[in-house]
Amino acid sequence: MTSNIILFARRNVKVFFRDRAAVTYSMFAAIIIIALYILFLGDTIAESVPDVPNARIITDSWAMAGLLAVVPVTSTLGALGLMIQDKISGAIRDFTVSPIKTHEIVGGYVLSTFVAGVVMSLLAFVFAEVYIVSSGGYLLNGAEFVKVMGILLLSVVSSSAVMFVVALFVNSNNAFSAVNSIVGVMIGFLIGAYIPFGFLPSGVASVAKLVPASHSASLFRQVMTERPMENMAGVPPEDILQFKLDMGIRFEWGDGLISPEMSIIILAAVAAAFFVFAILKLSIKRKK
Repeated sequence: MTSNIILFARRNVKVFFRDRAAVTYSMFAAIIIIALYILFLGDTIAESVPDVPNARIITDSWAMAGLLAVVPVTSTLGALGLMIQDKISGAIRDFTVSPIKTHEIVGGYVLSTFVAGVVMSLLAFVFAEVYIVSSGGYLLNGAEFVKVMGILLLSVVSSSAVMFVVALFVNSNNAFSAVNSIVGVMIGFLIGAYIPFGFLPSGVASVAKLVPASHSASLFRQVMTERPMENMAGVPPEDILQFKLDMGIRFEWGDGLISPEMSIIILAAVAAAFFVFAILKLSIKRKK
C-alpha cells in the first residue's frame, strides 16, 4: 500500500517540476505580494502607524509571514494541475478501475502535492529570511525556526487537502486556469497580505477568518513579529492588542481572541475533513 502511494507521488512530483511554466504560475500570487509590498505597500503601511517603534521592521516580518501563508495554497493548487490533466486524458479513470485502491490514488496525489508545496514553501521561507535580514530585521532563532517549520508543514497539509477537493470539481484546462486566477487574486486579500485586516470592511474580515490560510498567516505573524515588537514595551497594552488585531497577527472572535492552539486545531481539522471527503467522492465515482 505504502509503496503504491510513494511510487504514484514520485511520478506526480517529477512531472510537476519538469513543467517550468506550471511551477512559475503557481508562484504568481507570491510574486505579486512581494512586488506590491516592496514597491508600494511597505512604506504605506509603515507610515500608517507612525507611533509604532521600528514599524518598517515589524511590517517586513508581517509581510513575509503573509507570503509564507500564500505559497502553500498557490503551490499546492498548481501541483494539482497534473491531476486535471489526468482527468482530461482519462488516465485517472484508468487508475480508478485498476487494482490501486482509492485511498492510494488520493494519497499519491495529496502526497505529491504536499511535497511540491513543501519545496516551494521552503524556497519562499529562504527568500523571506534573506529579505528580512537584508532590510535590518531579525534572523529567526532556533525556537522560532522550529515553530515556523511546524506551521509551514501544517499549512501545506491543510492546503493540499483543500486544493485537492477543489481540483476534483475541475474538469477542463480553462476551468483550472480560472480557478487558479481566482485563488491567486483572492487569497492575498483573504489573509490580509495586500490590505491589513484593520482596513477591511467588518463583513469581509469576518469571512476571511473562516479561511484556513488566514489562520496560517496569523500563526506565522505571531512568531515572526514577536521579537520585532519587543520594542513596543512602552506602548499601552490595549494599543498593542489593537495593532495586532488590525494587522491580522491575532484574531478576535466574539468577545475573545482565537488562541494559537485553536488555529492549529482548525488547520488540522480542515485537513482531515477534506481528505476524508476526497476519498468518499472518489469512492462513489469508482462505483459508478
